Amino acid sequence: MEEITENAQLEVLKNSGLLSEFVRNTKGNWNQAEVESLMIKIREQNITIALDKLGALLESERVALAQKGADEGETAVNFDELGLRKKREVFGSELKKRIR
Repeated sequence: MEEITENAQLEVLKNSGLLSEFVRNTKGNWNQAEVESLMIKIREQNITIALDKLGALLESERVALAQKGADEGETAVNFDELGLRKKREVFGSELKKRIR
């Protein structure tokens, strides 16, 4: 039962716009203090989430923002700050789009 509650909370968080707003405001580059501030906002929404899951959601949101920016012809993320794996994912998806 607890996992259903956790999944429901994750869905509420994803749909809240807090994560996408955070990633846009930080331009895909955040620090620990900014994440702690985000955690406070999340708790204010009565959402409980583990820090590692929040990190994974933020990374996913960062990639989605980068892809959206690429679709619109602009770069919204500082790719120099991304890890090698994330760079490969973003550039790989962009390459696939251009090949199609």
